[in-house]
Amino acid sequence: MKTIKFHNSFINSNFTLLGRNEHSPILESKVDKILNDYYNNEKTTELGEMSYQRESINGLLNKIKKNEKEIDLLIGGDLQNQILATNFSAKNFEISLLGIYSACATFTEGLIIASSFIEGNLVKNAIVTTSSHNLVSEKQFRFPVEYGAIKKKINTFTATGSVSTYVTTEGNIKIESATIGKVVDLNYSDPNNMGACMAPSAAETIYEHLKSMGRKPEYYDLILTGDLGEYGVKILKDYLNKKYNMTIDNLFDSGVILFDAENNPCIAGGSGPICLPLILFNKVSKIKHRKILIVGTGSLHSTLSSNLKLSVPSISHAVSLEVVK
Repeated sequence: MKTIKFHNSFINSNFTLLGRNEHSPILESKVDKILNDYYNNEKTTELGEMSYQRESINGLLNKIKKNEKEIDLLIGGDLQNQILATNFSAKNFEISLLGIYSACATFTEGLIIASSFIEGNLVKNAIVTTSSHNLVSEKQFRFPVEYGAIKKKINTFTATGSVSTYVTTEGNIKIESATIGKVVDLNYSDPNNMGACMAPSAAETIYEHLKSMGRKPEYYDLILTGDLGEYGVKILKDYLNKKYNMTIDNLFDSGVILFDAENNPCIAGGSGPICLPLILFNKVSKIKHRKILIVGTGSLHSTLSSNLKLSVPSISHAVSLEVVK
């Protein structure tokens, strides 16, 4: 795996927009906007997600007091087929677009790409955006919620909302380094249990990052994974312990924090590419953590691969952050 050092890339600002099921006491007072309508006055949930992402980009531009012509690059992705939400929201902006897909690891991939362009002096700034929508994902990957299909306890709940992040040469959170993950496939084929599918790639990326940087887990105040869920985190810790004799006590999962088992006993936690940035910007960054390793976790299956009864490969990208308030 390739690990990159950055020197001049910072997260300067962000805009978070949430659906109604995500505005828990953990996040409610901190997010920028909460929407009570899953459709957001659109005809379908797919169109609703497109409007979510459009609103988060506009909200960020207003927040940083810039117009779209002052932004060099827009990097984004989502879970809809062919990243429809990103493509159809981006057409509203006169900004060069790089559409990307690493499933729920898309946010960390976007940060890595933005930082690489900035470090190479190819652009001065970039917006990294992502979104997910519970009803869209349920329809696409499982069953429309109207069917009332019974979920397994290992299922996670796709979070609804959008997060846009402004990356440039100055800010309060430095993007210090990153490890680009590789596709890991242990021939596990249950798309309901995405935590189990993604845990091995998260373990490999975390191990390679620490090894290449010459660090121990204690170097970081917090290691934050994306959306492994309650069971995926247990598998991750067990995998690291058995394969690498590594015990990490400061490792937590964004999906578990967002939809904890105590308040949501019927699901294993949250999922979706917005889980990680939601918890990072609206909870973790409010606490006195200085060095944070975020690990986006992505399950790379599709409706086609599931119908073909293929295994579920996964990928995880790690980004090292330093809060420099």
